[in-house]
Amino acid sequence: MRKTLLLSSVLASLLSLSAYAVQDQAIPDDAIGLSKTSVYDVPDPEVVVYGSADAGTVGKRADRSYWTAPPMIPHTTKDMVPITRDTNLCKDCHVQPALIGQKIVKGLPVPAPVSHYANVKEGQLYMGRWNCTQCHAPQAKVKNLVNNNFKKSR
Repeated sequence: MRKTLLLSSVLASLLSLSAYAVQDQAIPDDAIGLSKTSVYDVPDPEVVVYGSADAGTVGKRADRSYWTAPPMIPHTTKDMVPITRDTNLCKDCHVQPALIGQKIVKGLPVPAPVSHYANVKEGQLYMGRWNCTQCHAPQAKVKNLVNNNFKKSR
């Protein structure tokens, strides 16, 4: 009986030691998270190439992601930002209330929509819309981060 008790206690000790040994094993850095690199790596960001065409010389505009999405800016904004309440070069071209509802002609600016005006007849821009780049972003040539099968509704 004593031998059985001694044997079982030794066996239990050995099993518990093997459990402790498994728990002490470290997880490699490249096995943590979704990325297959070390958590200590600092990858270089991809270089984003924006359109360099000057305003008024742009050909095709980018499709909107969804029906109510703000349109992308198809021309360079290099010398136009930062936009402030007092300095807004976008207004110089796009506040064109006479062009609202007209067919968009190549070479002419796309007019700001009626929703951007406090008074359309006077061409007075609603000052809640002065920061154009809050909604509109320059077009860039980038690859999709995630592929999808989204289709526009008709």
